[in-house]
Amino acid sequence: MSYADKALRMSAFAVLLSLAGGFGLSADLGSLIKSVFPVPSTTGNERLLALKIREGLPEGVTIEEDGLGGFAVLVGRGGPRTMILAPLDGYGYFVSGFDVEGYLRLDRPVPPPHARFDAYLMGQPVVISTAAGPLSAVVSQPSLHLLTQERRRTLVEGFSLDDAYVDIGARSEKEARARGVEMLDAVTFMPDLTELAGRRWAGTSLGSKTCCAVLAALVEASRRGGLRGETVFVWAAQTKFPVRGRGPRVSLGALRAKNKWLPGRTIILEPAGAEGGAEGPALGSGPILCQAKDAGTPFREEIERAAAARRIPLQAGPASGSPLLTPFAGQAAETAVAAVPVEFLDTPSEIIHLGDAEALLELLTVFLLSGGGR
Repeated sequence: MSYADKALRMSAFAVLLSLAGGFGLSADLGSLIKSVFPVPSTTGNERLLALKIREGLPEGVTIEEDGLGGFAVLVGRGGPRTMILAPLDGYGYFVSGFDVEGYLRLDRPVPPPHARFDAYLMGQPVVISTAAGPLSAVVSQPSLHLLTQERRRTLVEGFSLDDAYVDIGARSEKEARARGVEMLDAVTFMPDLTELAGRRWAGTSLGSKTCCAVLAALVEASRRGGLRGETVFVWAAQTKFPVRGRGPRVSLGALRAKNKWLPGRTIILEPAGAEGGAEGPALGSGPILCQAKDAGTPFREEIERAAAARRIPLQAGPASGSPLLTPFAGQAAETAVAAVPVEFLDTPSEIIHLGDAEALLELLTVFLLSGGGR
């Protein structure tokens, strides 16, 4: 069975969506983030999150699909088209095999964001997205004090997917399959959202889920009137897949969005690292604005003026080399990245400041309604 065929069987997975709650016109941004956060969305497995977001959008909006699992909402008419794009997919795994003792083996749909990413799996609870519904599991962790020093060093310092054995309580492949597990089922960390002090929230893939929520809230805000020109709000799927070929790494999902909706100017929403160093971005100091590499400044200056007009805090970021931006290289002066600051980016405990997300939403709303979207 192909991955696409498996996705069509996921209607039984609606129970997970009900657990995530709903959102509508009256929902605040925090509620939107909580709504989308538990929904798994690894590269190639974005259908559930796309469905969740679409269910919560205002009635009557014009929706178009991109053929990869992503979709867009089109608002307004006339003038150059502005695109605001957020990725639907995050990093995760899929079932790649069954051990004779009933353990599941894992692989990745795309390369990890950094060399130590797989090491976070050891001993962690995970969720398997089966056609029958979510299935809880755990990645086994041997008792290190019973292992040789060499084996301990291998697990701690050199953990790889070869060492990852997922335990669902089955004792054979037949028993594992009887519980609904099939090859290519997505595997993600257990969605545990933790609210910390000072309006800080922590959770796996929280940065990208926040961007998706900001985009949904922006659609609602844009429909209240005053939008100038046409704006396309895109939730892009398969953004972690690189397009084949030599040269700079190009995001497949972003390239498809560009070719389908042909924007005149583009704003990419994505998470960006904010470790609070002496000179770098920090949590709680506002969204991060990055210009495309080798780009001019007019587009960025328009966004900065919108922020200044409402006294919205804004942090400057370095020139972005994001694969999401690469397809738009020909329109560099009309492209920017508006990022949610994230501490511990690409770890199971990403931390955001809710005020940064709210400021990003306000900034983009002011920019579009003030004529920045033309």
